[in-house]
Amino acid sequence: MAKRALTKEDLRTLTFPSDPQMSPDGASVVLTAKTIDADKNTYRSHLWLYDVAADRLRPFTSGEVSDVSPRWSPDGKRLAFLRTVDKQTQIWTMPVDGGEARQLTDLPEGAISQLAWSPDGGRLAFASRPIAEERTQKARKEREESGASTPPHVVTRMLYRLDGAGFLDERQHIWVCDAETGQARQITDGDYDDNAPTWDPEGNRIAFLSNRSEQPEHRPYEIDVWLVDPNGGKPERVETPVGAKGSLSWSPDGALLAYAGTEAGDDPWRPDHDRLWVVSPEGGDARCLTADLDRPIGNTVLSDTRDAFTGGSPPLWSGDSSRLYVPVSSEGDCHVYDVPLEGDPRPLTQGKLDVGGLSADQTGETFALLVSQPTQPSEVFLGTTGTKGGLDLQAITDFHGDWLREVQLSEPEELWVETDDGSRVQGWLLTPPDFDDTRQYPLLLYIHGGPHAQYGHTFFHELQWHAARGYAVLYTNPRGSSGYSEDFMSEIRGHWGDRDHADIMAALDHVVSRPDIDEERLAVAGGSYGGYMTNWIVGHSDRFACAITDRSVVNLQSMAGTSDIPHKLLQPDGYWAGTPWDDPKTLQEQSPLRYLKDAETPTLIIHSEGDLRCPIEQAEQLFTTLKWLGVETVFVRYPAETSHGMSRSGPPDLRLDRLERIGEWLDRFLTP
Repeated sequence: MAKRALTKEDLRTLTFPSDPQMSPDGASVVLTAKTIDADKNTYRSHLWLYDVAADRLRPFTSGEVSDVSPRWSPDGKRLAFLRTVDKQTQIWTMPVDGGEARQLTDLPEGAISQLAWSPDGGRLAFASRPIAEERTQKARKEREESGASTPPHVVTRMLYRLDGAGFLDERQHIWVCDAETGQARQITDGDYDDNAPTWDPEGNRIAFLSNRSEQPEHRPYEIDVWLVDPNGGKPERVETPVGAKGSLSWSPDGALLAYAGTEAGDDPWRPDHDRLWVVSPEGGDARCLTADLDRPIGNTVLSDTRDAFTGGSPPLWSGDSSRLYVPVSSEGDCHVYDVPLEGDPRPLTQGKLDVGGLSADQTGETFALLVSQPTQPSEVFLGTTGTKGGLDLQAITDFHGDWLREVQLSEPEELWVETDDGSRVQGWLLTPPDFDDTRQYPLLLYIHGGPHAQYGHTFFHELQWHAARGYAVLYTNPRGSSGYSEDFMSEIRGHWGDRDHADIMAALDHVVSRPDIDEERLAVAGGSYGGYMTNWIVGHSDRFACAITDRSVVNLQSMAGTSDIPHKLLQPDGYWAGTPWDDPKTLQEQSPLRYLKDAETPTLIIHSEGDLRCPIEQAEQLFTTLKWLGVETVFVRYPAETSHGMSRSGPPDLRLDRLERIGEWLDRFLTP
């Protein structure tokens, strides 16, 4: 039977697995699987359990709930996880061999994350950020019943909100709860945000990350490692190089702490790779284990079928504390690397792969991985050491097997294009599944966000959908993308629209020289920084028949005071030269708004009113300017309950609505 073309509605049928966790003894894997409940237009997340010996996968939880972040108890007999019911999130536990899930905590309404069992299994550490009492569901309901108005937010901090989370009325701190009674106590306090708790092997101390500098909003990169007693008390700082840090883990022998981070040095605003570091909890010089690798640890590959930047799991230690295992992003791939304390890092996986999640048993010899490829949505794999020292991979889930046997997908053609300065830029051309080289196809140029992220060898529903509808799709990793050298990534610092624009156009010129591409039917699209570049191109070129700019940036000067992460734009002579208030020349010259006077390209503007990263005012400036100049423009404003990541995690019906509007816009201007 012939396969059918992929549709936008196929998004509803996909399963989104994540966070595979190998049991301590290597006998089982628990994972989270998110699906779309089409009837109620929402997502459901449940836990699934895989038995290695029996080669059997079964649902572990069910119901109209959201279950995420499963973590094994040290003896492997219980699972702790986060369950959200009626928008209330608490820690729950459940025995692995049967029984009912039991709510463990009863904390104030807010966000709970980063569960970590104590070594003896008697306690759980976690991070918690309550919301202000007047913002709780109970308070809102009481106001509705009484007719009272919503109270104002009283803001005293510059970093007071975060895209996808909303207003940060309260600080996030480390808590510890009893694993039987659920009795919980907060063990850190102060006007700081604390995260990434990890226990020492004896259970006597908890390490965590926090920026407790005198000016954390001006110096967001001054994140330190701290130690605190599980019963609370004054934290002690561990001396480490000044720099951003994320994810933290203690070695099994207790001698070292490992973390992902950067070294700020004399230029803290330069885009740097996250690297792998180790430091003694007793003090001493920290050591970078990936200094010569010149690639970022963590996953920086973008996809619309999983969350962005999924490399935040802690570095994994081998059982003998001699080495660590981390994901490393490179040239469109993300692979598992073995990083010894003494010696050179080496990849354990090969090929065109996107590893989006990683865990291991207590020996560090058996792994659970989340793996995707361009024509394979994410599945969970078991990784075991092969004869050549790498990992042999075996799929343990098959959520998409039937679907893949039904739907025709396109395999992208990888390109390396030489630019005018001799650099090489990586890209991919995705052609329709029924491609006929005697025809000419319209081309959609897609530009990724970040800018310090990358396209790669992963499944991307939206790009496959455009190809299925008869479009060739070109997507590239220009200067500024991660996954290449640090110099390659940092070259666009303070100069967006220069080398990156030249790289993108070089790739475009290379592809449109082909006889099967119609150079009269070109479109350009992008989101976030990709939206910035789309706006830049609209003001600098008339070669495109239409443009789609999504959650974009058009005015860097105004964005400096309205984004949820303003420091890169506000810092005098930091990432950008000058300042927004008394020396705005660079921000103005680098803003697409300045060049729209020459715009002619019909433009579809897509933006969410709840976007705190690139606020809606950016789209408003773009729309009114283009309309005033007589450019054909449509502005689609999505409601406040959506955010910057709407195309990845927004309400299912609005994700489909967005695709439909993009498709109609392309067809209007590119159909022969």
